This record gives sequence, structure tokens and C-alpha cells, in this order.
Amino acid sequence: MKLHTYYRSSASYRVRIALNLKGLAHDQAYVHLSKDGGGQFAPGFDALNPQHLLPVLEIDGMILPQSLAIIEYLDETRPAVPLLPADAKGRARVRALSQAIAADIHPINN
Repeated sequence: MKLHTYYRSSASYRVRIALNLKGLAHDQAYVHLSKDGGGQFAPGFDALNPQHLLPVLEIDGMILPQSLAIIEYLDETRPAVPLLPADAKGRARVRALSQAIAADIHPINN
């Protein structure tokens, strides 16, 4: 498992938190988003994510972008330490809050 991340990326930070809460061993590849025009625009990065965004997780033979998709995939495929509540209403509340942060607060913050 390899996480392509940047220390100042709040989206990447969400995934790092989830990986650590679940106790999952992983490698990290740091991609500097502003140095030398941005590592996300380096040759070959579009094979990881054509959107040229972080985070990207290489896992189970696939490449998965988007922090919330990564976190839900980790929770569904590695259920030993669940991040989402067991009941549907609880999961819906968590997803609503997560989407508010990712879609409403995050763009303003960056």
C-alpha cells in the first residue's frame, strides 16, 4: 500500500489520519505541490491521477484517488477497526459532515 501525499494537503491529511487510526502499514511518496511547478504535473503522474490531485492510494492492484473514496474503501476492505458507525443513520451523518468539509469548507480553505 502506497500513499502519494503532501504534508500541507488537508485531503491527504484525512487519509493519513484514517490509515493511522486503522493501524495500517503503508509507504508514503511525498509529492510537493508547489516546488518546481508542482510534482503532480511531473511526467508520469497523470498515470496515477489524470486530475493531477492528491491524495492517491495504490492498493490491492489499483490506483484510487479522492480522499473520501479512499477512506470508505479502507473501511469496507479492512473492517477490523471501523471508522464509520454500524448503523445507516450514523453513517449518513458522518458522510454528510465529510462531504460538507470536502466540498464546502475545503475549497474556501485552499
